[in-house]
Amino acid sequence: MSRMLFSGYRLDIARVADHLANMGWCEGSAGNISLLLPRGEYTHEEHQQASMPLPEPIRPLAGRTILITTGGSRFRRMMIDRETAIIPVTVSRFGNSVLWPEGSDKPSSELSTHLQVLALAEGRGWPSASIVHTHSTSMLALSSSDLPGETLEDAMWRAHPELSQLLENGLHFLDFQPPGTWELGENTAELFTRSDVVIWRKHGILSFGPDPDTACDYVELAEKAASLLLMEMNAFGRFQGLKDRELKVLRDDLARD
Repeated sequence: MSRMLFSGYRLDIARVADHLANMGWCEGSAGNISLLLPRGEYTHEEHQQASMPLPEPIRPLAGRTILITTGGSRFRRMMIDRETAIIPVTVSRFGNSVLWPEGSDKPSSELSTHLQVLALAEGRGWPSASIVHTHSTSMLALSSSDLPGETLEDAMWRAHPELSQLLENGLHFLDFQPPGTWELGENTAELFTRSDVVIWRKHGILSFGPDPDTACDYVELAEKAASLLLMEMNAFGRFQGLKDRELKVLRDDLARD
């Protein structure tokens, strides 16, 4: 792959990171972004690599490369630091380990989640894919509620009609689990088989799209719905949003399209 094209991918990630920082959704070194490169576009020389074994093989990504933000990197500096703060990570040809350039910072501590979710890309017919994880304020507050996830999901659909139009695969809440674990990645990937957005309760939001901008769109949509819900609770003492008949009209209209 040419250096210019490689730089272009980094720039796509950095622009989204910069936007999220300006929104105030990635305090300190919070948040991470990854981008699965199209098959065959980038590979590493084995002798240049630091490596890490995986608990289980990820065969759909065997030989594939992702770009991912490094642990400790700051979204507010991503445009400046993108050459060092966004690194290539390649899955080995057997899918049982990952490699990255020797001497670079380590990839994000949520690497295992990124890998397991990005492995779903081909099932959606995407030659590339991106994950955005950030701590959007209203969603973080809403997901700390003790209400069941199903109740919150229903309220989200009613809060913002754009969700029905633009989140084709829906959204789901995942109960709190320790961050950075393989098990968190497994459970997140399972939900992404039927979601565009997964909310880690009391932690943050993840979105999965064919490119960084689309994944960022999904974050903004979900965050707007969460913000509307919290404002309605403050103004009226309860959720408002779309009524059953209005939601049915909206969904019937989408089905005709």
